[in-house]
Amino acid sequence: MIEKLPNYTTKQIKRVVSDDELKAGDVVGIQRLRGLYDHYGIYTGNGGMIHYADPSGDFGKNIVVHRTTLEKFKEGSEYVFVIDFDNYIKQKKNSIFDIITKTGRINVLKILEILFGDNSYHLYSPEETVARAESRLGERNYNIATNNCEHFAIWCKTGVSESTQVEELLSILGEIKIH
Repeated sequence: MIEKLPNYTTKQIKRVVSDDELKAGDVVGIQRLRGLYDHYGIYTGNGGMIHYADPSGDFGKNIVVHRTTLEKFKEGSEYVFVIDFDNYIKQKKNSIFDIITKTGRINVLKILEILFGDNSYHLYSPEETVARAESRLGERNYNIATNNCEHFAIWCKTGVSESTQVEELLSILGEIKIH
């Protein structure tokens, strides 16, 4: 029995699984550097992955969408999680009530998402998800803020390129008070 990692219990969108529970088309993630960030890819079946990274590790001078094995993707990580897209999409739908932060400040990023964001998610089938990942093999347009491994994996599954990690970081930065 795999125990859930503590920070996954609150998000309700990430489900820790064993390797043999993975299915082709799953958006798979692992924690890196003791939870400092998550790394994502698309499981292609039969122990294969497609992800956006340097072939020698997540970061480097040769960041490219490429095939690898699940074992190499994990790089020794004990836990693997998959995104539960039913809950993911429910949590991503913005409403006007999302613009006020816990501290009572207006969240400009949420206003921009509501006004200009593309929340038109389409859940692609496992076969379509893998085909979408394969269509980007060899791509070298990595950008940590706008086109990272999470943007890539979420786009393969939903057609929407986004990163909750980037959104969370920008939200935190938006809360910083400068005196």
